[in-house]
Amino acid sequence: MTIWSPGISPKAETKYQALLDALDRDIQAGVLPPGTRLPTQRELAGQLGVAIGTVSKAYAMAERRGLLSGEVGRGTFVRRREPNFHEGASDEGDDPAVLDLSKGRLVRDPREPTLRRALETISRRPELDRLVDYYQPAAGMARHRAAGASWVGRSGLEVDPGRVVITSGAQHGAAVVLATIARPGDVILAEDVTYAGIKALASLLHLQLRGLCMDDQGVRPDAFEAACRSHAPRALFCMPNLQNPTGRTMSLSRRKEIAAVAQAHDVALVEDDVNGFLPSLAEPPLAQLAPSHTYYVTGTSKSLAPGLRVGFVVPPPERVERLAATVRASTWLTSPILAELVTEWIESGEADEMVEWKRRETAVRAGLAQEILGRWLPRGPVSFHRWLPLPEPWRTEAFVAHARARGVMVTPSQEFMVGRDTAPHAVRVCLGATLSRERLEEGLRRLAVLLEQGPQPVLAVY
Repeated sequence: MTIWSPGISPKAETKYQALLDALDRDIQAGVLPPGTRLPTQRELAGQLGVAIGTVSKAYAMAERRGLLSGEVGRGTFVRRREPNFHEGASDEGDDPAVLDLSKGRLVRDPREPTLRRALETISRRPELDRLVDYYQPAAGMARHRAAGASWVGRSGLEVDPGRVVITSGAQHGAAVVLATIARPGDVILAEDVTYAGIKALASLLHLQLRGLCMDDQGVRPDAFEAACRSHAPRALFCMPNLQNPTGRTMSLSRRKEIAAVAQAHDVALVEDDVNGFLPSLAEPPLAQLAPSHTYYVTGTSKSLAPGLRVGFVVPPPERVERLAATVRASTWLTSPILAELVTEWIESGEADEMVEWKRRETAVRAGLAQEILGRWLPRGPVSFHRWLPLPEPWRTEAFVAHARARGVMVTPSQEFMVGRDTAPHAVRVCLGATLSRERLEEGLRRLAVLLEQGPQPVLAVY
């Protein structure tokens, strides 16, 4: 058995996390090579002066991540790490030579074999066949809705499971809400620079999408008030937390103002909170401030995994059945197998571990972006993406083309504009996607060179 002394700061707030980080660090550095037998939980707890439960939790989490393996009667050993074959590109069809900073997501910690473990657990359940052999309720199975209520509760919104409607992702959730509350020709409001998915939904459902002026906190209440008086809108779509693409977040006072305008004019609020899990201390959702007017929408593609298309919608209590009817009309129901997987992760605590990893990883990547692009990048909250205003004389189209020529993809501001107003000269830079930190850093440095050099003049030949 190896005598191992992990370097843990006595000021660490969560000792098990500090121990887990030390394990990861020393395994990566080769201090603990594959096959190393670790101290027993009791011995290590005594050495560090912590509870045995602290060591047990760290060892269990490390085993789930694939760092360790426990053998009954023998002890706990460092596992042999499998090579990562997807370091360069992990999306089917991705070009490994392209540094794609246009995709707004962050995959889960690749060291965590949680999907395999969860599927194995689910496969052993005697009621497994019921998930595919029967048509389940359109709003979702009671167990899945309870897990959804628990997950939504992490945002500060405490709801009865009976108010949760399971959807096939947050985009489907927003579509279900709009299809339920609006009819073709109705006016829907959104930020004037907004999530491209809501533009697609408005087009699909033949809704009139009108943009509202923003400031550093998102939608301006005076613009919302004026639009309510002049357009009689059916709903306002907004993202109070880490708005896509600008990353702006509403203060509590701003949320109260928006909620008050919605209630005064009887306008529905469609609150997209897919990024709300990133801040460890977020302001209360609009759904808490105006529960009778708000449709709260969130999903698991950002918080857990992009291919996991499970969403949770919390409508006003009296609208649950109408939303369930729209789910039935559009997809009949969300796949119970996927909902069961999400439920397993939530109930086991692994979903919370994934979120904590994403928070730490996103903070590191945001620091990289600020370090490399800080001269041009306004300071903002930690987010999957950053809004980059382009300095003179850059124009958006030219910058995107020059970046692509250097092997870097970013998203132009035009993709997010509502209406035909002139788009600001800016791009969205995503810090997640499937790139490693090293490849992200390389992409950011290429952008910094472009910003420093400016557009190269083209000499016309006559």
